[in-house]
Amino acid sequence: MRLFSKLFVIFTFFTLCFSPSRLWAGEPSLQLTATINEFVSILKNTPVAELRATGLPPRALELVLGRFDFSEMTKRSLGRHWGALAPADQREFVSAFTQKLLVGYGRTVRTSGDERIQFYNEAIAGNEAKVNTKVVSSGDELAIDYHLHALDGQWKVYDMVIDNVSIVDNYRAQFNRVIAKSSVKELLQKMKQDS
Repeated sequence: MRLFSKLFVIFTFFTLCFSPSRLWAGEPSLQLTATINEFVSILKNTPVAELRATGLPPRALELVLGRFDFSEMTKRSLGRHWGALAPADQREFVSAFTQKLLVGYGRTVRTSGDERIQFYNEAIAGNEAKVNTKVVSSGDELAIDYHLHALDGQWKVYDMVIDNVSIVDNYRAQFNRVIAKSSVKELLQKMKQDS
């Protein structure tokens, strides 16, 4: 019986020391990890020239569209101006904004193959969660915090804070400047022309 107790203590110690991510990781982290790992694998196996020429491969695009809530991201980026748009215009804005983000990302994406993504913290409050990660490459680190909310049984990303800069806050500031000089309708037209 003593041997069993000692083995249990040793097993518990090794589990705590060597599997921390499994112990603290909740559903938001697990879902996000699965998506990111598959996404990174696709990018590593796609030549950079191809990514720049044609954008994200279909499977990578499918992963992004499945994990990110671009509708919520657009709504939060427009802030108080969201309600000024008719439902049809809201849908058009979501489509244009999504396209702008995907095209912009497709043009700048690079992968050297040595990137590692570390998931180190998760906080859940009701139907919202924050997952803290770091991208480590050649000794450099880039902090990326994912803000997610529960939607239809999935955790969807609605904002990313990259090196302390929120995508939603950044676009909200840009949109507010444009709207202050023109209108939300003109911003929509500009978004459609740019996408």
